[in-house]
Amino acid sequence: MRNRPPSKFGAALIQEYKKRGFTQYSLAKKLERSTRYLNNLEHDRSEPRFTTILLLADAIGMEPGELVNAAAELSWAALDGEGAISDKANEEKETKKKPKDKKSKKK
Repeated sequence: MRNRPPSKFGAALIQEYKKRGFTQYSLAKKLERSTRYLNNLEHDRSEPRFTTILLLADAIGMEPGELVNAAAELSWAALDGEGAISDKANEEKETKKKPKDKKSKKK
């Protein structure tokens, strides 16, 4: 089983509403929510309820599943990226642990 991916819902939300010509302010106004609320979603400080996902998707003109899929793709990609980074870091640690080949000194 794979590790749990980091939530990238906020990044997906920003990506999708900007693609459709919205700003944070215009989306907040359309949803009748505060920009602070959207900011918390964008920075993954809070996770949206299911009904909020429905409202967000409707407001920006997409299907809820499309928004969730966009978030899932970014989340899994971030997890894969973290794995690549940690693999590289582990390789570097192993390289540092190996004893250096000392050339024999002539007397």
